[in-house]
Amino acid sequence: FGLARIYSCQMALTPLVVTLWYRAPEVLLQSTYATPVDLWSVGCIFAEMFRRKPLFCGKSEADQLGKIFDLIGLPSEEDWPLDVSLPRCAFAARSPQPVENFVPEIEVLGAQLLLEMLTFNPLKRISAFQALHHRYFQDKNAGEG
Repeated sequence: FGLARIYSCQMALTPLVVTLWYRAPEVLLQSTYATPVDLWSVGCIFAEMFRRKPLFCGKSEADQLGKIFDLIGLPSEEDWPLDVSLPRCAFAARSPQPVENFVPEIEVLGAQLLLEMLTFNPLKRISAFQALHHRYFQDKNAGEG
């Protein structure tokens, strides 16, 4: 997704990673981050496979965050990272929107999986292992329709 590298728990990660449109919110906010950023990027690509165009096409980090919040809503104070200089109040309040408004081609199980990959709080975001065991991949009819 831009700057692939081997991950070690001891290494310091840099703020300039991943193509803008696939960056997780914690990277855009220059917060601490770890492997959940990859699942965010996978979610963006998963949506793009249905849409046949990128899900979030921001022109800057702030614009990208705004486009993300248009879909997932403004995160709660509880989920907003403490180690960032950009306060939550810098963004307009907005509610989550149905995934189908952004990805009309997706079916119910795909929409559920996508939302779990595009969860703002990286500690609450689905893991790769959990994603592979999601019902979307278990239901033989999930890809039909």
